[in-house]
Amino acid sequence: MTQVHGCEELVGQITAEEWRTGRLGALRAWLLTTKSRAVAERVAELYQGETARAASGGDLQARKLRAESIAVIVANKTRVRRRLTLQNERGLVHACNGSRFLPPMPDEGEVCGCPDDPFERKAAARSGAGPRPDGRLVFCLAAAPELGEFSFKSSTWQFYESLESASREVERTDGPVQMELVLREQRLATRSGLDVSFTYPEVHSAQCLPAAKVTDLWLTA
Repeated sequence: MTQVHGCEELVGQITAEEWRTGRLGALRAWLLTTKSRAVAERVAELYQGETARAASGGDLQARKLRAESIAVIVANKTRVRRRLTLQNERGLVHACNGSRFLPPMPDEGEVCGCPDDPFERKAAARSGAGPRPDGRLVFCLAAAPELGEFSFKSSTWQFYESLESASREVERTDGPVQMELVLREQRLATRSGLDVSFTYPEVHSAQCLPAAKVTDLWLTA
C-alpha cells in the first residue's frame, strides 16, 4: 500500500486514543483536535460534540464526539497507510507490511522476518521486540466534505486488521472511496471474575464512489 506523505494541509485530526502516563490508552469517544473554532463547532454539531481538554497547545480546539460511527471519503490510495513499525531512540528502525519491508527502509521489498503467526506477532510487539500497528487515513467527512481533509490514526490491532479490506478497495480503484469509522466496545471477564471493557476503532463498508456522486456531496453539503 502506498504510504501517506507528510505534506497534507489538514484541517484537523480525529483519534480514539490518548497518551496516559507515557502510554496510549483507548477513548470511549472520538476526539477531534483542530486549530479552527469554526471547524470544531461544525463537526461538534454533526456528531454530538462537547468541549474537551486540548491535548497540547493553547491554540487547539478539542471536542469529544459521541457518534458511534463517522462516514468518511478517502480521495485516493496516497491517503491510506497500513504498516507495522518499530522505533527506538534513533527513530524509525522498522517498517513493513508483515512480510516485507516498506519505505523508507533501505531494504524495501526484502523479507522483514516478522512471525507469520498472529499470536507470535502480537506477543513480539507487546514485548518491544517486534513492530506495532501504524494505521492512518486522510479523509473528508461525508457529511461536510467542504471542511477539508482530516486524519485518523490508530496503533490498535483491530484497526490495523479492519483496514486491510478497505485499503484493498482504495488500491483497486484509487478512490474516491467512502467508508465508516466505527467505535466498538468489547466486554470480557477476567480470571478473577472481574468484568472489564475496552473500546477500539475499526473501519468498514468501503465502497467506490462515482465522481458525479462526490461532486454532488461537495455541492449539497
